Amino acid sequence: MGQHTQGPWIVNVDPRYPNEPCIDAVIDGVVWHIALCHNAAGPDDGSAEANARLIAAAPELLASLKAALPLLRAEVEKQTAAGESVALRTARSRYEVALSVLGKIDDARPQRQQHSEYHSESH
Repeated sequence: MGQHTQGPWIVNVDPRYPNEPCIDAVIDGVVWHIALCHNAAGPDDGSAEANARLIAAAPELLASLKAALPLLRAEVEKQTAAGESVALRTARSRYEVALSVLGKIDDARPQRQQHSEYHSESH
């Protein structure tokens, strides 16, 4: 599996699509196009800009999650030593969610969700 394009990623405007923000990576002073965010419900929707900001933050979010993983694991171990409790269940849940998110990123298979409105018995 390949690696994601290194950051930083920025929200930018592609002159070909001035109403839809794009995400670019800046590598060694060169700007590389990563993605284009379309307006989901029309030009006044605002979701494209919000999605672009979230996507642009992805490399930093990934690095932060990877850095937090040992701390989350240590908390599980600490709470395990103290015995079964709400704190242990919370610590396990946080650690498992972090592992699940990292698994989605590191897994070579695309994570696809099927939308029920696209599927019916008649197809």
